[in-house]
Amino acid sequence: MSTRIETVETAAGPFEVLVRPGRTEPVLAIHGVSSNNRLWSWVLDAAPEVSMVAPDLAGRGGTPARPGPSSVAEHAEQLVTLLDAMGMDRVHLLGMSLGGFVITELAARHPDRVRTVTLVDGGLPLDFGEQGPPPAAAAAPKFRAQYATDRIWSDAAAYLDDYRSSVAPLTGADDPRMRTLVGHDLAVVEGGLSVHRDLETVVDDAVSVLASDAPAATLAAVRAPVRLVYAPWSIGADSPPMYAPAHVGRLVATTPALVSAALVDDVDHAAIIMTDHGASACVTALRANLGM
Repeated sequence: MSTRIETVETAAGPFEVLVRPGRTEPVLAIHGVSSNNRLWSWVLDAAPEVSMVAPDLAGRGGTPARPGPSSVAEHAEQLVTLLDAMGMDRVHLLGMSLGGFVITELAARHPDRVRTVTLVDGGLPLDFGEQGPPPAAAAAPKFRAQYATDRIWSDAAAYLDDYRSSVAPLTGADDPRMRTLVGHDLAVVEGGLSVHRDLETVVDDAVSVLASDAPAATLAAVRAPVRLVYAPWSIGADSPPMYAPAHVGRLVATTPALVSAALVDDVDHAAIIMTDHGASACVTALRANLGM
């Protein structure tokens, strides 16, 4: 079935939304911290039967930033207004990286709106060890430098080359879905192209999960069934993962809602969703939550 892009007006402001009708109950899919809704291209190809609604989060792609500080909690409340505006009562949730934290927050705050939760290398609390999370004041400058958007690119190909080398080295250089994904990040400016996501929103969002112990309490409050797929590497082969298997095992043992956790071979954080191999594993978990 054909995919379309809509602008949906909500009580929290407009969202740009990718909509792909299918034969299943609706799935609300939420992308990562510096990504956009074209992230789901691989999943859409792998699961043509799935009915998906995938917004750009505020401050990314075609959705403008909202006033005031941002956080996963703010995004969760904004997404409820999107469900209301689109007439969706209860949905299955699918989230990658930051999107996993956003949908876990949504499931904890609004259990009556959620059927199941599928997490893709995100949404579980991080293992900070005995020292605990870093102070937000110290983490914010690091994230601001990491996600800086002031560089001018000569063309989309140059940005894609840099994106792959710094974020997604295990993805396909000639994959047209990669070009579609990064193209949605870019806007024409004097001298070339610039990434047009809102930097302060991105930094606030990163701080709210990567410099916080709040996700542990949030996950514990979720009552919908949760399935996780996660990567053995972060950026590139043999790099330290976001989630070590031992940490995931402890969470599975102590979190009743977390019904399964599957480690996907030979992928990093980006390739778990931006490759056919990774997307296939994500779809397996999603279909299980959909009862297929």
